[in-house]
Amino acid sequence: MSTTERPSAGARDRFLQAAARQPASRPRTWLRRISLAGFGATAWLVTVLSVLGIRPDWHDLPAPAVMATIVGLLAAALLASAIGLARGRSMVGTTTESLSLAAWGVPPLLLLLVSVIDPHGTSTAAAPDALLLHAWPCGLLTLLLALPLLGIALRVMRGLTLSRPGLADACLGLAAATWAHLLIRVHCPLGGAGHAILGHLLPLLPLMILGAWAMRRR
Repeated sequence: MSTTERPSAGARDRFLQAAARQPASRPRTWLRRISLAGFGATAWLVTVLSVLGIRPDWHDLPAPAVMATIVGLLAAALLASAIGLARGRSMVGTTTESLSLAAWGVPPLLLLLVSVIDPHGTSTAAAPDALLLHAWPCGLLTLLLALPLLGIALRVMRGLTLSRPGLADACLGLAAATWAHLLIRVHCPLGGAGHAILGHLLPLLPLMILGAWAMRRR
């Protein structure tokens, strides 16, 4: 006969204290915030893409690898966004299992994508030997493009996520970084696994850390 595991008294007290510190949200707060955030994030992404532009040799790239790269990045960004922004059945956020799956499972898959598929697709013009010299502008640009997206996501979930806030916002940092990665990948003409990892993928680490830190500082 199975028994239901109950939280410890200390964990229950901490949860109740966190709930008491948060002002009650009005009905449909999450839905309104999600709607406004979706509009703002879409406007930001479209504006950035229109300013940066698409690499001129896009149509000359091998279609299968290009599609695999774009679809992989898009799927990862949507998954991390959906999990990080979800309210969950109990209205206190996504389950720990789902958050952990996104936070710890998506980055290795992205590493595999940029290491195996991306160099043969959108990264056909290999970067010169000085990888760091050519990767840091892309890394900095990825961070700058992702920060507004992370700020929008954090604003959406402010006061709405009482359970697992650090892990939830780490997922939001991952989502913001992956959306920015997608834009940079479409724009950047340089390639090779080294450049893709250092310039396009690596910025997700500080953004995940920043997301988790920002939530715990509230």
